[in-house]
Amino acid sequence: MKILIGSMLAVAGLAVAANAQTRMDIQVSKDGVNWSSSVSVNHAAGDTGRVLVRYLVSYTGTAPAVGFASLTFQPAFGNVRASDSIAPFANQGNNLNGGGVANDGTPLDGPFGRLLPFASTGPTLGGAQSYIVHTHVDPDTGLEGRYYRIARNDVTRWAGQGPTTGTAAVNNFNGAGGMAHVQKSPGNVGPNDPPFMPGNTDIEILRLAIDVGAVAQGESHTIDLFAPLEGMSRNATTGAREASWFAALSGDNSGQTKGAVEVMGAEIMIVPAPGALALMGLGGLVATRRRR
Repeated sequence: MKILIGSMLAVAGLAVAANAQTRMDIQVSKDGVNWSSSVSVNHAAGDTGRVLVRYLVSYTGTAPAVGFASLTFQPAFGNVRASDSIAPFANQGNNLNGGGVANDGTPLDGPFGRLLPFASTGPTLGGAQSYIVHTHVDPDTGLEGRYYRIARNDVTRWAGQGPTTGTAAVNNFNGAGGMAHVQKSPGNVGPNDPPFMPGNTDIEILRLAIDVGAVAQGESHTIDLFAPLEGMSRNATTGAREASWFAALSGDNSGQTKGAVEVMGAEIMIVPAPGALALMGLGGLVATRRRR
């Protein structure tokens, strides 16, 4: 389910995934130490319900790639309920004025948002285009259930919907209205900027958290985490949803290496508390053992 939603849901998603040169791995954790593509939350066993979510990008092509340059995308959460909420995150600004955050060693408390140095651009402080959590309910998404989607405040349609040309295409077709993850090139890093981060494997560019509500006795629930390809940076010539990578540490100021994106999603399974009959049966078993 998570791979289907994360990689194949977009318009022309199959073709893009087949030629992907950028891989996005969405991972989840309850402690910020152990990460995987799935996690179980059991409120009855003492889990708080908070699940950390991180977004890693890797370049898998053959062209030179010495550092991540840019990718705009829209984190999405499927099959959510009103009792599930996204924790507050840095939603406007840039690296120098609070638009990006650092991992400060307290992962459960945050801060959350685009990680330094990948917020070199972003919504103006106090502006009307800050990043917010949009709620979608079928038939708005064309899918079943309730969805959360993080994008600019003015990008109200589900990813890929709306006009395909002109200025109105940003709401929501051309991929410009999502969260912009951008790193300055090495030659453009100023004295007040965070250091350039080299590398092309498992680069964490965003960290979020979701607080999931409990489920009733005897019930179960699974939340899917993905990033629809329709909401990503779009090559105006080819239509590919792609990330940019710096080809060299000097001489490349824009990210000349391009890589179409494939998304590997994640899931959160909320485990129900034991039913009353199960608890009674367990109590009887304990009593029997005591009598023996």
